[in-house]
Amino acid sequence: MNEVDISTILASAIHESKNRIGTLLYHTHSIKNHKEMNTDVDKTIDTIEESLKQLNDEWVEYLYLYNLSTNVYNLLYDSISVSEFLDDQVFALEGSATSKGLSLSFKCDDDLVAVFDERLITSAVTTSIYNAFRFAKKDIILTASIKKEFLVITIEDDGSGFLCKENDELFATKNTGLGLYFCELSAKSHAMKETHGYITKEKSSLLGGACLKIFLPQ
Repeated sequence: MNEVDISTILASAIHESKNRIGTLLYHTHSIKNHKEMNTDVDKTIDTIEESLKQLNDEWVEYLYLYNLSTNVYNLLYDSISVSEFLDDQVFALEGSATSKGLSLSFKCDDDLVAVFDERLITSAVTTSIYNAFRFAKKDIILTASIKKEFLVITIEDDGSGFLCKENDELFATKNTGLGLYFCELSAKSHAMKETHGYITKEKSSLLGGACLKIFLPQ
């Protein structure tokens, strides 16, 4: 990756974070003036906590992305219980999903074990779930299985899907495109002999919306 690409990443990260911080400042202002603004204080505090968590997760993503882009990140491979891994992802973001009126769940064979960098793929899956939050109407589901010597982690939602015009516009104007790029780079960094990981964007067979698949060689 060249210098221009790094600059684009940092500019996108700063712009997105600036917008989110501006929203947080508005929410804190509304709490201070809750009587005049007729603010639901408890709900606003929940919104602030959710936004801060997402902002923190996104900055972790940006740091990983920068390190991957400059080839200074060393992958730490380990044997992972995939069912426990997905359970951890759902547990971490279930509250955020519920606050948006969404159901977040997973399906996976309890005996499935795979080798990958848990920290990096945690960040990639978290990023994918945040992207799904923007488009899902009701349901988001995570699944995982082994197919042709790849671990395939799938994030599906019941939104309008990757190919709709509205989503294309959002990918161009929000952090979704950068998040997908991060997922792609995270997958590609995983290699087994000459085989590298990759991602695909499809229509969800389970929910009818978007389906992001992360392929990790085993």
